[in-house]
Amino acid sequence: MDSLCDVAVLGAGPAGLAAALRAARSGASVTLVEAGDRVGGLCRTLQSDGCRYDLGGHIPFLRSAERVEWAEELMGTPLIWVDRPVARVEDGRIRSGRYIDQHPDRVGDAVPPDGSAAGELGSTVGASFRDRVIRPYMQKVDGWPLEVIAADRAVKLRDEQRAPDGFWFPPGGIGTLMDAMAAAVTDAGGTIRLGTPMTALHHEGGRVTGVEVAGADPGVIHAGSVISAITPGLVVRAADPAAPEGLLPPVTMRAVALVYLIADRAHVTDQAWIQVSDPRVPFSRIAEFANWDPAMVPPGRTVLCAEVYGTGGPDDPWWSLDDLGLARACATAMADPLGWVDDPSAFRMLEVRRLPRAYPLIEAWRVGEATHAPMWLAGIEGLELARGGTVVTAIEAGEAAADRAGGAVMAGAA
Repeated sequence: MDSLCDVAVLGAGPAGLAAALRAARSGASVTLVEAGDRVGGLCRTLQSDGCRYDLGGHIPFLRSAERVEWAEELMGTPLIWVDRPVARVEDGRIRSGRYIDQHPDRVGDAVPPDGSAAGELGSTVGASFRDRVIRPYMQKVDGWPLEVIAADRAVKLRDEQRAPDGFWFPPGGIGTLMDAMAAAVTDAGGTIRLGTPMTALHHEGGRVTGVEVAGADPGVIHAGSVISAITPGLVVRAADPAAPEGLLPPVTMRAVALVYLIADRAHVTDQAWIQVSDPRVPFSRIAEFANWDPAMVPPGRTVLCAEVYGTGGPDDPWWSLDDLGLARACATAMADPLGWVDDPSAFRMLEVRRLPRAYPLIEAWRVGEATHAPMWLAGIEGLELARGGTVVTAIEAGEAAADRAGGAVMAGAA
């Protein structure tokens, strides 16, 4: 069944929802398509055993009063101020601040930037401090030496994901903000189609003409503009006519297992999110949701999410464990070597979510190649790209794409 709209949006994560909302509120007819059965992408809130918990830890990084007001207007309730910055484990103790935020008193061995995370960090904190404090954690998360990791990865982690004083958080979990955005889209007259994967991006004469979708109502959505809030590689592969060869460089996908542990006890720590660089500990960071929003977990209980990064292959020592074995390994690590609990058996597995393709990694020397696909897509008139690393940068990217699309639609109508 073919349909017609001013703006078609691909993907109902933060960027896609923001794009659809901005376009719908501007008066455009909008259709948002999402392959999954829920909005939010990875920004989702789950429920089990009377508890609410996010799909991993998601700090929105809402930095301005205007953006906080925007979120509160959408949700109809005040945000929660979590007065705890991300913490880290260092010298066997929990200390305030991320590894990447630490700086030495003196920098005597700075190195020049060279396009890698090693060069980027070494130029600011020095090589020895970088290797002692920052390297173990970043390499535990990404699985690559800092010399291989692109400088942009370090820059985004350091600058875009800073919350030195604490952060604003939506009551009930990050998914409540995504649900509020989706409700606002429909209130503004937009259409959201879940379970509707995009199968082809049609373009002709250098201009987008529509998107073909599958699902319950397959067909072509003819649109004046298309906003893509999904991975550029998916769009390139779906291009019809086909995109030129060689646009997509080899990409390594990093896996993450989200291990949820529950116990009938008070909080394990008073921290919201803790980074752990110790290689003996399966997880690289752990969130305790009662410290984000106490209402997410009933009194007398605590729920933690341990994020275990790896290759996702059979050679991965943690990923290769079954769910129960991985949960036990995480609980045991909280006792030894971390020393946070006396009895790890008090923690039971709530659930384990495995994301074998959680995020892509591009080698530092391939960064230029990674721009080929977005640049080709940007050359298609009427197609706008909306991508962001954090929740707020994704929202801002979606809104900016909608503004560009809206201008193009109005120009075409004129």
